[in-house]
Amino acid sequence: MQAKSRALHDFGSTFLGPALHCYAESIEAEAEGHLPVCLAREGWCFYRLLQRLERASLISLPHAPIYLRVSRTLLFRAMLGDPAIMPMALGNDFSGSVLDLMRKRFGLQLHEIFSTLPIELLRFTCELPRDQALVQQWLAPHLAGLARLVEPTREALRAYLTQCGLDDPDKRPLMLDLGYSGTIQKVLTHVLGRDTSGLYFIATKPGDAAVGTHHAHLKGVFHEGVGWRNGCVMLDRSLLFESLLTAPHGQMVDIRQKHDGGFEYFYGREAATQRHFQDLKMVFDGAIDHVIDCRRHGVSYTRRDVQDLYEVFATRPNCIPHDVWHLFSVDDDITGNGIINPMQMFAI
Repeated sequence: MQAKSRALHDFGSTFLGPALHCYAESIEAEAEGHLPVCLAREGWCFYRLLQRLERASLISLPHAPIYLRVSRTLLFRAMLGDPAIMPMALGNDFSGSVLDLMRKRFGLQLHEIFSTLPIELLRFTCELPRDQALVQQWLAPHLAGLARLVEPTREALRAYLTQCGLDDPDKRPLMLDLGYSGTIQKVLTHVLGRDTSGLYFIATKPGDAAVGTHHAHLKGVFHEGVGWRNGCVMLDRSLLFESLLTAPHGQMVDIRQKHDGGFEYFYGREAATQRHFQDLKMVFDGAIDHVIDCRRHGVSYTRRDVQDLYEVFATRPNCIPHDVWHLFSVDDDITGNGIINPMQMFAI
């Protein structure tokens, strides 16, 4: 193995391996009666992890895991105008114009926006969640038109979820994701019209959350009930995990059902990890190889071990090797911030 490939593989083993090992143990413990559903960009790595563990007969799951190509942007687009989802869609941080909000949070294209909303409204600026009630008031006269606009997305999404088996009454979905408040899980709970479970690295609000007449149950593996900027390094500097735990295609922003019953997927812009995905795959391979070795030889980590290890990487300069620096960028368009480099943000 070449020196750079070895460095990428070894970094995956030490940085991601212990966390994925603990996470796999927790998934196995929670899996009875559940369908493991690997969500969004982060779920791509979790899906590969579970597949390799199953092939090596190193994990026992009652149902084969699935990978679900969703994102907050896709779900907010599909549910645009739905009174049960709009407060959730407008409840997260955002700063910018209404035009930017429609484009970045709801994934609308410019021609869709200008054909549905008046230019005067699009020029207004807002800061969420502070202006949530005001934005809802601005959009109220246009919600029916927006709902009609995204109807093809909404219908395709529901057909996609059915094809993936998420409406099987004998298999309660167990959503697998990095965290934190379970927004994707809650929207899916509403769309599916059924109770769901979620297992995350971090759950900021664990327990049962009511979504209409149904419930989304959230559980965190490494932290539960923690808040942002309250001293939890794994949460406050979680962008390091988010940068790496991504998929080769990036963030999905729209879906259409084809005439043959299949689906066409549309994705947002590429971050550095998509442009250099062959390098990120080496990181994943190192992490998953480490999990396999641990399970074969009875090696275990405590949650405290993983927390301490992450804190070292996330706070001390030069602990992350130069060969992987180019992989640390993340698309944060949903908040209006664009591409973010956590290495620069955290000065490490």
